[in-house]
Formats: sequence, C-alpha cells, structure tokens
Amino acid sequence: MPIEGIDTERCNLCNECIEECPLGNFHNSIEEQQIIFDNSQGCILCGHCIAVCPENAIIYRNMNGETLDFEVSSKSVSYEAIQNLMRIKRSIRQYEYKKVTAEIIEKVVDCMKYAAVAMNKRTLKCLIISDDRKIKELIEKIIEAVEPEEEREIYKKKREEGIDPFFHNAPHIFIFHSDNNWDTKNASICITYAMLCAQTLGLGSCWIGGVQVFLNENKEIQKELFDINDKIVGIMILGYPKVKYYKIPPRPPLETQII
Repeated sequence: MPIEGIDTERCNLCNECIEECPLGNFHNSIEEQQIIFDNSQGCILCGHCIAVCPENAIIYRNMNGETLDFEVSSKSVSYEAIQNLMRIKRSIRQYEYKKVTAEIIEKVVDCMKYAAVAMNKRTLKCLIISDDRKIKELIEKIIEAVEPEEEREIYKKKREEGIDPFFHNAPHIFIFHSDNNWDTKNASICITYAMLCAQTLGLGSCWIGGVQVFLNENKEIQKELFDINDKIVGIMILGYPKVKYYKIPPRPPLETQII
C-alpha cells in the first residue's frame, strides 16, 4: 500500500489529514496521543493527505510519480490570464506539415496526468499516432468501412484531392481508450487539460468526435491497426496551426439560474 502511515516524530497533531481524507482513513488516538492511519476503508491514492500535511509527515512509497512543492509549483495565475487563454483557444482544422518534437509532446502528456478523474481511478490510456503511414492507413480503413457507398465515394474523392476529411492533416492523433465506463467523462477533463496546455506551447488541437463514434461502432478497425479492445473515449488531434486568428468571436451567455 503506497500510503503506509504517519511519521510520529514529524507530526504536529494538526488534524489536517483527518479533515481532508475523503474516506476517513485517519483518526486521532487519544490513548496513544497520535494520529493513526487506518486503511480499512480503502485508499484511492488521491494524495490529499500528502498535499495538506505541513510537516511532510505522511509516509508513502511507490506512488509512481514525483511530489512537488506546492508553494513553488502553484505560482498564482491571474483571472485575466487564464480567462484570456480559454478565450483564444480555437478548434484547429488547418495544420502546418511540421511534426511536434517528442519533448514538447511530453509536456502535453505531463499536464494530462494532473487531470481530475472520478475516485482517482487512473485507468485512462492514450495512444499517440505520429507515423504518417499509420495515419494514412487509419484514414483508408475508415473510408473502406463507411456506409452507404455514396458517402464513401465522397470521402474517396476528397482523398484524391489531398484532403484529410477526418483529422485535417494534423501530424499527431491522440486516441484515449479504457475499459472503465467512468473514463468516458474523465477523458473530457483530460483532453481539456491537454488542449489548454497545447495552447500555451503554440500548438493547435481539436476534438474529433465523429471518428470516436465511428470506431466504437467498427471495433475491428481499432483491433486490426492498434490492437485496442477497449472503448475509445476521446480523440484529439495536435499540431502547429496553419491559420492565424485576429478576433475572439462572440459567445452567448450561459443560461444560469441562482437559487
């Protein structure tokens, strides 16, 4: 078990872990005059006890990631800055033919791991396709399976004209898949993190919902090409935008009721 207990020499009995743990795994032992960790309720490895402890008294091992200093990592971002980032984010459907380096892709992937997920179930998986031959093969397989024939012919004609009707010539495709039904929702949060991160790196992105639905209805394609048996819960494309925007278009206000 990664969370193993409390370093009693460090612990100052502030009770923050007791208040913060969503499953109530910590309690104050009056007899022993110390806080006790009890895993009988299970542990979802959310790490809130680690984050909230001012004395670094939580004992843990093998949590498959690094612990960062919150004071260093959480430099305040103003409302104006984050609002502007969200406003200028566009769904990009025109891309430069230029590969994103593995180092920059890794930055996007690193941001995704901090996305909030239900019960901290880290079951979401991501396949990143950067090989042009694989992308071409995927497009051809999708077209072959399109029904009716008239629609298939339309896609074939687009391909003959050099048009990618599904992924908009993006150099990278992220396919999120899982056998956990909750990841249908979790993927939405994860992709949002990825898209906002990509925006700060000068990259464009877009959610490709149509192909997601299509592949789930034609599982033999994903099995043949990528050996994926899971449900595909999200598809995102990534690359350098070929288009430049000059205005933020208007958006209607969200219908809101305050009770």
